[in-house]
Amino acid sequence: MTPEPRVIFEDADLLVVDKPGNLVCYGASRPGQRSLADWTREHGIATPRFLNRLDRETSGAMLVTKNERAAKILGKQMLRHEIEKEYVAICFGALESERGVIEQPIAVATGAPVYTKRVVDAAGKPCVTEFEVEQRLKDFTVVRLKPRTGRAHQLRVHMAWFGHPIVGDKVYGADERWYLEFIKNGVTEEMLRCLLMARQALHAAVLSARHPTTQEQLRWESPLPDDMRQFIMEHTN
Repeated sequence: MTPEPRVIFEDADLLVVDKPGNLVCYGASRPGQRSLADWTREHGIATPRFLNRLDRETSGAMLVTKNERAAKILGKQMLRHEIEKEYVAICFGALESERGVIEQPIAVATGAPVYTKRVVDAAGKPCVTEFEVEQRLKDFTVVRLKPRTGRAHQLRVHMAWFGHPIVGDKVYGADERWYLEFIKNGVTEEMLRCLLMARQALHAAVLSARHPTTQEQLRWESPLPDDMRQFIMEHTN
């Protein structure tokens, strides 16, 4: 069962929530499933506006505005790339460099079995990701990722292109057909043997923005979830 979201910060304008993995932001498609939008409405926010949206399997901090004024102010910050985001990912293999920048354009893949798939493509939109190694494990690397652009699937696409796909990624990992298998049958034992985690090991660890009313620069952190911490413990040299 998916854990409940957790409130990190809340006032009259903003809600920062720690989204668990395997929770969609909007429109849960399966009977009995809730979305984060459902949860925020139950929390008393009639019209939740998510400033940063996370993939269903990605966990971590999400910024929700409670009113139209806050949404407009924070939306402008987002357009000016003033909202800082940091992610932690567990990737296959050992990165050669301790830090660096991946600057590769991304476009929607053509003819892929997964219609939402993106690829590095010279004709795509500019994308920039900074990376820094946090911990080296046996056969894996824990990496801190800072997206400087906000394209769909950017971090997953960039790390796969870089030769170090994110553990558990059903689209950009070993074989995108695992995603189609997951849609039909959920997580299977064979899938776990290949991908090693039931979800992609990607976590939104830090959000930073200026408060729309006080103008104070605020920083919110989300601790690493249990499944990623457990994986790291099991693969520490």
